[in-house]
Amino acid sequence: MAIIKKDCIIFSSGKQIDIPGGIISITKTLELNDYYSRNILFFDHASKTNKQLEPVRNIYGLATEELIEVADCMTRLWIDLKDNVRRYGINSPEIFNIK
Repeated sequence: MAIIKKDCIIFSSGKQIDIPGGIISITKTLELNDYYSRNILFFDHASKTNKQLEPVRNIYGLATEELIEVADCMTRLWIDLKDNVRRYGINSPEIFNIK
């Protein structure tokens, strides 16, 4: 599974990509963005009118397995948050993975 560090993601293959703040977000259309709302993996709407453009833009050239690693990592973080809120309550600082 991918490991998110302060400013990068490290994949099981050893490949690293720089992600400002180590933050990736996903939109309701399932497109991925980084901390600065820069698109990482997205549908290029210009490809509708310009058939020479690839419809899917993947600025880091993520392989299928790498994208799955990111999804698994993000899912694990959400599950950890839910578990911690259930265990400690919403007002406890123990819900955060801060050490």
